[in-house]
Amino acid sequence: MSDLFQPPRYYRDVAFHKHTDRAVGWLELFYDLVYVATLIQIGNFLSDNLDWTGFGRFLVLMFVIWWAWSGETVYQNRYQVDDVTHRLLVLLQMIGVAAIGLSVSEAFGELSTQFALAFALVRSILVVMWIRASRSHPASRALAANYMTGMGCGVAIWLASIALPEDVRWIAWLIAIAFEIAYFARPSTLAETRKWLPDDHHLVERFGIFTIIVLGEAFVKILDDAQGTELGTGEIVFAVVLVTGLFALWWLHFSDSAGELYDLSSNAKPLSWMYGHLVLAVALVMFGVAAKKLFGETISSAGETVTAEYRLLLTVSVVVFLLGQSLITFGVDDALTTLSQKRRIVGYLGATVVIGAMGLVLTSLTATALTGVVTAVLLVLVGDAIVQTKHAPAP
Repeated sequence: MSDLFQPPRYYRDVAFHKHTDRAVGWLELFYDLVYVATLIQIGNFLSDNLDWTGFGRFLVLMFVIWWAWSGETVYQNRYQVDDVTHRLLVLLQMIGVAAIGLSVSEAFGELSTQFALAFALVRSILVVMWIRASRSHPASRALAANYMTGMGCGVAIWLASIALPEDVRWIAWLIAIAFEIAYFARPSTLAETRKWLPDDHHLVERFGIFTIIVLGEAFVKILDDAQGTELGTGEIVFAVVLVTGLFALWWLHFSDSAGELYDLSSNAKPLSWMYGHLVLAVALVMFGVAAKKLFGETISSAGETVTAEYRLLLTVSVVVFLLGQSLITFGVDDALTTLSQKRRIVGYLGATVVIGAMGLVLTSLTATALTGVVTAVLLVLVGDAIVQTKHAPAP
């Protein structure tokens, strides 16, 4: 029977004929693109609010949108489903995510009600998906019930937040997410989770695809902001240095840790791997904003000292990226990797100290020089990874 008429099925009950392992579906990829479009709007929010309040609100927005994406991802990972009803539910979710994106600029003001209702819609549809799974796969009904209850209570808190003053609604949003996290961490939920394990390869691929799309967002920001610019020597040099740094970030994640399976020997390691990707997404959106700002300064103020806010934004974004990499590396199964887990984490943390100090001390550099020294540190890490790979034992 065609998948268009098949209800949700636990992935291990499905025979996949086209690939040895299950692959990320086309609808999942389309779905992810809507989230990335929303992340671009969140990046624009940060770009327009480069102060401590704006940065804090940016972090709230990132946590909220990532929580919505990861919730659907966890569901889609466990169940193979692509029927007509599911497609229509995903369509409604995408409309909700688009509404979230449209509300980002005033999510803490006059559009906070719209923002909260859009998130509640996205989450409520996910509850409906779990209800469908519980009916079509009775064996995993206890797992589905845990997710339905936790998310349902979270939706109730989101809806209740509308009764609060606009400037404090975000506190209720975080309480709703914190409640869900605590609910899913209960022993009974964890026991059901271990009983109905996720599709490891599919989950790794899904997180990797999402990360690389967010990484490419830096190019979108620069090209959109600098469209029509006539490139001179200064702009070309900066672009080469920046793209080299961006390539180094790609190398450190996708060559060193992406595709590696998380370690299931404890609950802490898979959680470290998962939330490390949240930290990574935050860092990459920040990096894209910093790249746009610095390129703008290269065009308008060539040879002048970089603005303090932009200097800190660049260095902090790379520091956060390396912290995310440390969390992900801690979470992977070291027995399945060719590089030393401990050596990589020590290198990442050491680089965070160096780059963090650069952001505080190197106050007289131009945008190109600052980007250059940060890129140099990243290239040292890349070089170390290459050396480790060269001397690693054959698999």
